[in-house]
Amino acid sequence: MSYDIEKKYDYLLKNNEIEFDQKQFDLLRELSKKSKEFLRFVNNHSILSKIGISKAKPPRGIYIYGQVGRGKSMLMDLFYNSIDIKEKRRVHFNAFMNEVHDEIFKWRQKIKDADGVDQNTDPVLMVARYIKKDCKLLCFDEFQVEDIADAMILGRLFKILFEMGILVISTSNIHPRNLYSNGLNRDTFIPFIDKLEENMDVYNLEASKDYRMDRIKDTKVYFYPNSEKNQKYYIDTWQNLIGSIEVTNRILTVKGRELSIDRSAGKYAQFSYEDLCVKPLGVADYIEIAKNYDVIFISNIPVIDPRKRNEIKRFINLIDTFYETKKILFILAESAPKEIMIGGKDDNIFQRTISRLEEMQSAEYLNNIIEV
Repeated sequence: MSYDIEKKYDYLLKNNEIEFDQKQFDLLRELSKKSKEFLRFVNNHSILSKIGISKAKPPRGIYIYGQVGRGKSMLMDLFYNSIDIKEKRRVHFNAFMNEVHDEIFKWRQKIKDADGVDQNTDPVLMVARYIKKDCKLLCFDEFQVEDIADAMILGRLFKILFEMGILVISTSNIHPRNLYSNGLNRDTFIPFIDKLEENMDVYNLEASKDYRMDRIKDTKVYFYPNSEKNQKYYIDTWQNLIGSIEVTNRILTVKGRELSIDRSAGKYAQFSYEDLCVKPLGVADYIEIAKNYDVIFISNIPVIDPRKRNEIKRFINLIDTFYETKKILFILAESAPKEIMIGGKDDNIFQRTISRLEEMQSAEYLNNIIEV
């Protein structure tokens, strides 16, 4: 069922589900126009196709970029839900590309096995036709290119999709010109960026505040003890903050070695105490994490045995790094900060760490970060 985008936005405002933002509203109006333009195209194309004419020109797509929490996904969802057709799809970009690679592999196997397929068949063209069969509108969340395998086929794939008249709407954290930045053989990727800008209008959604971060003001950030009830609160808090952002595995590079982030979602990351303090990580690792994430969740912090000096040292370095880089921590622990280490009251360095950990829970600390 479709609806008017601007009326839906007004409804959300009146019910205090969102706050008014002028830049959001300006883009909303463009999306409203695009919605009407696209529906006219779909209807006209259908009529012309029936009489043997298919020259209706498809509308340009929209590429929305901006930092995490600016409302990009919300606006795209409003657009998506306003389009009352069955042939549409909203998907995380990484999930879409995984499907594309799977389908290309299947076609290459058919060609290799001579399974009734012409040896000159273009697998990318066949995949594009497969997409087109059930889709006139593609909405991508979190458009990003980090994999060379993705980079090598995007130009060919999207050239065909655009020529087929598929409307593409996407959100991203970065400008198209910065996609696949510093990637291997990036010069071969530039034609894709040119094609994207040729077929899509680029909008920078610089909203006045990060709405996800704003939710943190009234949110509990330290949960103890590590009970079933608090585990649920902790998990629910994570889910409420990341919203529709896909959780993926991400690899960071620290001094030439790989650091795996098993639960990464935009500027949010989730770890266990074991991930950060039992494994042999150092300050350089914590700094790299801080460079890439604004909000960090850490679960299963135990009451630390004072004999585990390496773990204690890592824990101190961890909290110091995140404190000095002004990160927001959500913690699930077995005890209150003052009881995290047995005998910790007699350790002056550890007491400074606990003091910082307590400060990071304060409204003043959180508000100072959120208001920046």
